[in-house]
Amino acid sequence: PAFFLGTVGFGIGIRLGDLSPGVVYGLHRKLGFTAFCLGALQTLALLFRPKTTNKFRKYWKSYHHFVGYACVVLGVVNVFQGFEVMGEGRSYAKLAYCLCLSTLIGVCIALEVNSWVIFCRKSKEEKLRREGLIGGSDKGSGNHSFVSYN
Repeated sequence: PAFFLGTVGFGIGIRLGDLSPGVVYGLHRKLGFTAFCLGALQTLALLFRPKTTNKFRKYWKSYHHFVGYACVVLGVVNVFQGFEVMGEGRSYAKLAYCLCLSTLIGVCIALEVNSWVIFCRKSKEEKLRREGLIGGSDKGSGNHSFVSYN
């Protein structure tokens, strides 16, 4: 659904550009085309995703992350370019966009830190389990000791 909506938005942008003769959006248009092409590559990459056991999976994963982040960065930069094209460089709409973007970035950072904490905790537990220092029956429960005071 997201790729479909992006394609519709891309088509609307092309049409609106055609309807405004004499106005050149240079950088905004180029960034839009690039972001759309990268988004299409991301969608096509799903068709060619190797199995988790395939030796090329790590390369595909790196490609997928790099292109995904590049697409997000290009999209954000392109929105700022759009504000400039519309003459809204110092508007409340741009301020609202910046506030929303800042909130989203903060949430993403918090989730990324959380996932790293969980990853590190699990790898440490796995190492202790391999060394025989803890048992393997508590996997995923989170409660390693339970005391009842009844």
